[in-house]
Amino acid sequence: MPKKVLIIGASGRVGSEVIQSLEKNKEGIEIVYSTSNPKTKEKWEEEKKSTILLDLNKPELFESLLKGIHRVFLLTGYSSEMLYQAKLLIDAAKKVGVEFIVHLGVYTSRNDFVPHFSWHDLIECYLKASGIKYANIHPNVITESVLVTKPPIQETHYITTLCGDAKQGWVCTKDIGEVSATVLREGPEKHAGKDYYLSIEILKMSEVAKILSEIAGFEIKVNDVNKESQEKMFSMISSPGTRNYMESAQITMDLTRNGKFKPQNELKDDVLTVVGRPGTKMKEWAKEYFWKK
Repeated sequence: MPKKVLIIGASGRVGSEVIQSLEKNKEGIEIVYSTSNPKTKEKWEEEKKSTILLDLNKPELFESLLKGIHRVFLLTGYSSEMLYQAKLLIDAAKKVGVEFIVHLGVYTSRNDFVPHFSWHDLIECYLKASGIKYANIHPNVITESVLVTKPPIQETHYITTLCGDAKQGWVCTKDIGEVSATVLREGPEKHAGKDYYLSIEILKMSEVAKILSEIAGFEIKVNDVNKESQEKMFSMISSPGTRNYMESAQITMDLTRNGKFKPQNELKDDVLTVVGRPGTKMKEWAKEYFWKK
C-alpha cells in the first residue's frame, strides 16, 4: 500500500516545487494536495488529484483531515499564528498516527535574536517532543521570494533589497522542493531526526545584480528600501499576526544590514547530501529564469 503524503501549501512557491519533484517519482507514495481555497480543490479534483480542504485556522478539523495520512510536509504561514497552528496540527497528527513530519524551517543557529526564528525553533522542539518521527529543512534566503516580483525584473530593470548590500546565503525553490520531496519519499527510515541546511552561495545584492545583468543582457540596478520606509509599509498591515511576523523580519533585515546575523553568511549545501547533486547557483538560476520568459 502506498504511503499517503500530505503537502501543506501545495499551490505556493515551495509547496508546488515539492509536488513537482514528487510527481517525477511517485514510487511507494500517493500525493495528497492541500489547499484552503475551495475553487483550487475543485480544480484539482477535476484533474483527478487526491486533495483535501485544509484551513490552518480551523484546527478542530485537523484530526478528521489527517486520518489515513502517513507523512506530512509542514509549511507554516507568515504570521505569529504559525505557533498555534503548528502545535495543534502536530497534536492531531500524533492522535491519528501520522508517522513522519517534514518541517520547513529557517536557517537558524538556535541562538538568533529574531522572534520568527525562535518560533520555528519552538515548533521543532515540540515536534521532537511529540514522538513523531521528523526531519527539518532549513533554507537560507529563498531566491524567488526576493527576485521574482510583480512587476518582474524584465519590466522594472531593478531588484529590491531590504538588507542593504550585506552578504547573504541563497537557495532556490527548486532545490528546496527536491530536497523536501526526497526526504518525504525516502521516509523516516533514512531521514528521521535529521536537519538539512540549504545555503548554496554567499552573495551581496550588488553581486546578484551583476550576475542577473550578465544573463539578462541589460543592466539591472539595486533599489535599497531603508528602515524608515519598511516601518511605514509594515505599520499599514492590519492583521496582528502578520504584522508581528513582518516586525520580526525587520529585525532580521537590520541585523543582516549591519553584518550581525551570522547564519546569513554560512555556506552549507545539503542538496548534495540528500539529492546527490550540487545546489543551484545564482548564475544557473538566472539562466533558467530569463530563458523561461
